[in-house]
Amino acid sequence: MTDIMQDWKKNRFIIAPPDLVEGNERIVVLTDYNFWSDCIGELINWCENHNATTQGMTVTFGDEATLTLFVLRWS
Repeated sequence: MTDIMQDWKKNRFIIAPPDLVEGNERIVVLTDYNFWSDCIGELINWCENHNATTQGMTVTFGDEATLTLFVLRWS
């Protein structure tokens, strides 16, 4: 059986293609459940400080610059 999520499981997060969102918004899918469950409090604080929104296993950013900050911080 082929695991269609195999490549995603190798990363902490995946950046959704821009054509899946409206306007300048960007979305990240948090794919490493164990990593994110260990630092969820820190992630929530980071999002509050940078005007990002967490919902389930996604983080939504209002612009590309904030997404870049996220990538630099959490990679």
